Amino acid sequence: MVRLGGNGDATGHLLQVAVDLSSGLDLRATMQRIVEAAVTMTGARAGAMGIWDPDEMVAAVGDAPAGGPRCELLRDRPGPLRIADLTGDGGRGSFLGVPIAIRGRAIGGLCVTDDRVDHFTASDEDTARALASIAAVAIEAARWTSASREITAAVLSESDPHVRPLHLIASLAGQLADAEQVIVLVPPDPEEDSDAVDNLVISAAAGRYAEEVLGQHIPVEESTTGAVFRTGEPVITERFRRPIQAFTDLGERPAVVVPLRSEEQTLGVIAVARDAAAPRFDDGDLALVQDFANHASIALTIARARRASTELAMLADRERIAGDLHDQVIQRVFAVGMDLQGMIARVRSPELAGRLTRSVDELQAVINDIRATIFDLGHPRDAHGGFAKRIQDAVARLTEDRDITATLTMSGPMSVVPAALADHAEAVVVEALSNAVRHSGARAVTVEVAVGDDLRVEVADNGRGIPADNQRRSGLANLARRARDAGGDLAITSPPGGGTCLSWSVPLPDF
Repeated sequence: MVRLGGNGDATGHLLQVAVDLSSGLDLRATMQRIVEAAVTMTGARAGAMGIWDPDEMVAAVGDAPAGGPRCELLRDRPGPLRIADLTGDGGRGSFLGVPIAIRGRAIGGLCVTDDRVDHFTASDEDTARALASIAAVAIEAARWTSASREITAAVLSESDPHVRPLHLIASLAGQLADAEQVIVLVPPDPEEDSDAVDNLVISAAAGRYAEEVLGQHIPVEESTTGAVFRTGEPVITERFRRPIQAFTDLGERPAVVVPLRSEEQTLGVIAVARDAAAPRFDDGDLALVQDFANHASIALTIARARRASTELAMLADRERIAGDLHDQVIQRVFAVGMDLQGMIARVRSPELAGRLTRSVDELQAVINDIRATIFDLGHPRDAHGGFAKRIQDAVARLTEDRDITATLTMSGPMSVVPAALADHAEAVVVEALSNAVRHSGARAVTVEVAVGDDLRVEVADNGRGIPADNQRRSGLANLARRARDAGGDLAITSPPGGGTCLSWSVPLPDF
């Protein structure tokens, strides 16, 4: 508790600084006002403020006495430092400094100096401590605001098309809150009305057990995260009503749960948990996390809008391509077929007539393929079944009636895989299985599809492996290109027991 000894002028000055802080001044301007207030209120000749990370002086007023100590003296001190006479330290006058601390950890210091000996009093020390507390609040708020801007900038950036906003939200929230764990939960179907959502999936995590906690479905009913999602009201808590594996089983600990809300609906929930020995969250912490979540929600809304715009552009391209195929390509192929068919009746050689007939049949098959392509362009594959069913159908189609044992394992929320990545993943399964079935001589093959922080497809067989001199690698090159285009990678290895293991993984766009 900082006491000002009933000094009305000092209290008025502090209130004015606090008002300035809430008026939206940028951080450096606020810090400068705090140093100016410290100099004025203590009657000092000079003052300064330093921040340790990054190591810089953010504000200064006046000229410190030559040879006198600087704010760096406070770096390793838990409390204020008052020196009545600097003569023995190679300087002159007096010095007063107080650390600027956030959650008990010093991040900087505020100091004032004067060329008069024994100038600073206990009341001046209280004043400096109060100003340092105001500075800590301003710095903490600025860091959360900067993180919010970082998320928005990342979403809007054209340099990294594979940015994952939810992952970035979890990571930054964990750093700023000194959290042990952060999880972000969203509806499995982002387009579903929030009132109809009955469970949330953990789509991003940071801190301890980040990989283990991903992909879990948490019911909305009778759960702490579900209540925040449903009501839109943040909470401070130490326990969760429903267990979350690799999260709640760490025991009771300080946590906040806040909604990610847009104007229209709740987009998800973010839960931030500290170590059990860490300070509890207070209302000020809750306000900062909620403000951060509000800004993050705006970034998510922007990201979804960009995604929708991209999908609309893709649909427009599909319609254009389908129209060109129907109006131009099919008509030209059909005309060629009609000409060849007319020639068959005039040809006297049975062999030549047979070749022309086969060519006409081939052209008809080409027309049928083009028509099927036109239909697919106008009716995305997801309309005919979800991602999981497409993988199941592909495995069944390629391995049934074959002398090979196939095992398929799928884990994680398959419904969150977007259509474009579903197309890539299906192509990977088809190519890898085709190689295993047709070329490797394998007797068994396993297919594993896992959805977590990324989408991973692994196909392993016990066949002969890929020969070192194999020149037919166009299919594998295509899979590598698909991985690169989606920001992922492809790895092909030969296990010690023989065979081939193909591992293909890409990050999931988590919005």
